[in-house]
Amino acid sequence: MVRSYAKINIALFVNEKRSDGFHNIDSFFHLVDLFDEIDFSISESERTEVRIARSAPYLDEGKMDLMEKAALLFSSASRKNFSLEISIKKNIPSKAGLGGGSSNASAVLRYLNSHYENILSSDTLMNLALLTGSDVPFFLSGFKAAHVKGRGEIIKEVEPLMCSVDLFFPHFSVDTAGAYRILDEIKREKKEIESDKIILSNKLTNDFELVVSEKKEIAELRECYGFFSLSGSGSTYYGINRQKPVSQYNNIDRLTRFLLF
Repeated sequence: MVRSYAKINIALFVNEKRSDGFHNIDSFFHLVDLFDEIDFSISESERTEVRIARSAPYLDEGKMDLMEKAALLFSSASRKNFSLEISIKKNIPSKAGLGGGSSNASAVLRYLNSHYENILSSDTLMNLALLTGSDVPFFLSGFKAAHVKGRGEIIKEVEPLMCSVDLFFPHFSVDTAGAYRILDEIKREKKEIESDKIILSNKLTNDFELVVSEKKEIAELRECYGFFSLSGSGSTYYGINRQKPVSQYNNIDRLTRFLLF
């Protein structure tokens, strides 16, 4: 069984749209001790086939899952054909800004390369990760925390935080592509992270908070923490350095997790 960990964004500045249609970002990515559990079964085959078991509740109908995309890209680059069955227990909420799908895809790339005795170089594997999705290279890097820039391909390891984090899951999801479109319509100045060290302050904001309307319960939770933010494009919020008791709300689930594991 492979553990596929979630991440949070400590600051997320979305800057100019690139010629390839993606956006340049500036963010700290930090792993969280919340993970999906993945099992792989592989056999030789004349043509590459990928089957994802126990995944129907979270897969978008008609869309290719990132795990399948990663496997097909690996097959093409390595010129290896195989039948891959993936069994996954999803613990990371989908469309929550925690990078679950990207983390799962990186686990597939890592597994396949190990199975074929590291047939692809680290650089080639990282290129495949970027082709799979913008967040996948971070998860493939093996870093617990990193300063991530560009589309997601510029990754510099930073010292991780030694503290716990509370994750809050409102009962709605966010369409990332739609959130980017709305954000593009908002006039904003370009912002950059000023340090390669994570120092929690009100300067480390998330641009997507301009898009996701904050409910009364979230505003109240924000007052309970020294640092409180949206992760990714949402819908997960998180709090660090709890300073007041946290009330429970019927439409928000909470998990307390450690940033390190």
